[in-house]
Amino acid sequence: MRARSRPRAFRIVVWTALALVVIGVFSTWTTAGSLTLNGIEGPNNGWLVVILAGPAFAWSRMMERSSWSGAIGVVGLLGASLVILWTALENWADSREVLDASAGHGLLLVVAASTTLALAAGYRAVELLRSDTHA
Repeated sequence: MRARSRPRAFRIVVWTALALVVIGVFSTWTTAGSLTLNGIEGPNNGWLVVILAGPAFAWSRMMERSSWSGAIGVVGLLGASLVILWTALENWADSREVLDASAGHGLLLVVAASTTLALAAGYRAVELLRSDTHA
């Protein structure tokens, strides 16, 4: 039972993080006084984050396999999570520099969720490497 529950729990963590990334884009990313912007308003690039969520979902499904497609899924999800994280951090820095704005809860949510995705991909990569050495 333990072997079957771990992949399901892993899947729930990854899919929840992906959902939180998308929710975060449509939540407040930056605030400057009474001005609030979500991830797709103003200079923010949240649209890129939303676009990457689709392939990231597919890669997370591939990542569960033990074959080469599992490795492709790991690389894809890791790459997507790093692009999402970079986009969020870049928007955070730009908003701070240009608008003297602070990060909103949506931006923090995207940063946390994308970090979770990167850690999940790294964890799965280690699992795949260990299973290859024991085969």
